[in-house]
Amino acid sequence: MNIHPDFKRKGYGLKLLNHALEKARDIGVGFLSMEGNIAFYGHAGFDLASKLKIHYHDEPPESEVPYFLARELIPGYLHGIEGTYTPPKGYFVAFENPEDFATYEATFPAKEKLVLPGQLPA
Repeated sequence: MNIHPDFKRKGYGLKLLNHALEKARDIGVGFLSMEGNIAFYGHAGFDLASKLKIHYHDEPPESEVPYFLARELIPGYLHGIEGTYTPPKGYFVAFENPEDFATYEATFPAKEKLVLPGQLPA
């Protein structure tokens, strides 16, 4: 999700996210996990996934991974469930095949890293 800089820090991103979460709950999605910034997603009820006993694939189960977040959309959905998130095949393609990825990336225009007003710190 991306918000135009003129409209950041005004609550629009949170309104859009909450609307999407409501729609997901309406179709029966009981739980979501993601990699993200707790400074933003915490406002929408996300917390460290480890608090719900959902662990990140490459970390010990007792680790609190600060960017691996989760939220139950249906209260009690995970009752008694513990698990480990494993990314889908291809998620780390740039690391697994760096030469092929560099060749692919070279087909795109050069990118410039920007820091825009309202952007959360890295």
